Amino acid sequence: MDGTKPIPFDFHAPRDCGEACGLPVARSFDWPCDHCPTREDGLCRLLSHQDRDRLFPHGPHIQLRKAGATLFRQGDPLQSVFILKSGWVMTSKMFENGQRQIIRFALPGDLLGFEGDEATGMTCSAEAITDVTLCKVRHALFFHVCTGSPRLAMTYAGTLTREVLSAWNHLGALGQQPALGRVANLLLDLHRRVTAHKAADQAAHHAAPAPAVHLPISQIHIADATGLTSVHVCRTLKQMRKMGLLDFQKGWLVLLDPERLAGIAQLDPAVPADGALAAAPWAAA
Repeated sequence: MDGTKPIPFDFHAPRDCGEACGLPVARSFDWPCDHCPTREDGLCRLLSHQDRDRLFPHGPHIQLRKAGATLFRQGDPLQSVFILKSGWVMTSKMFENGQRQIIRFALPGDLLGFEGDEATGMTCSAEAITDVTLCKVRHALFFHVCTGSPRLAMTYAGTLTREVLSAWNHLGALGQQPALGRVANLLLDLHRRVTAHKAADQAAHHAAPAPAVHLPISQIHIADATGLTSVHVCRTLKQMRKMGLLDFQKGWLVLLDPERLAGIAQLDPAVPADGALAAAPWAAA
């Protein structure tokens, strides 16, 4: 909720009218950075205490958004940068014929709100696929802090570089691959990203990797991300299951033959799976 002060997080706090009526709403609360679940992911991985204090002089501004809530719309002015703490968000572009192209799926640790400029505003829309938790920073403040912190500026540049590499990979799949390759490219990329986020937790608990990975997306999401119809996606997923490549049902993805699937997907190896490029040597100093 823009213009409101952060309030202490309380799971038992009274619900407001919008939430009580089942409408997407935003709520704000304080959440110490040291206990943040994405403290070691994405942009926050190399965020120094000094930069953190400059970005959040009055404490972090955390928001909860319900699934289906719009974070920003295509054409909106640049206002805020968001660090996704939990949940999934998709960015998309609408065309005059009513067709939607999903540009990216944002996962915990990813940055949102940089997709635009002051002249034309946001170039796409962002919608919460699941309930999400976001850390919000005013756009002007974020870039003001970047001007005084080479470390933060280079980390931000690295984050954008990762997004550019990912976009090139996605564009190549859309432009040159058949339906089988497009779907394989998307699902394998999401599988790599989700498992990369979970790898640290599994290692800490000495747990074996789960055979199935949950992707909270539907065949409609896959269709809008790959430029196919939902009917074509359904046929392609059935074909992939019969070929022994993968099984995707009710949001659960199982890779049956990862090596063959990788050959079909042709993912760009330059795109990091964990959402961040390797740190420059001086950045860890």
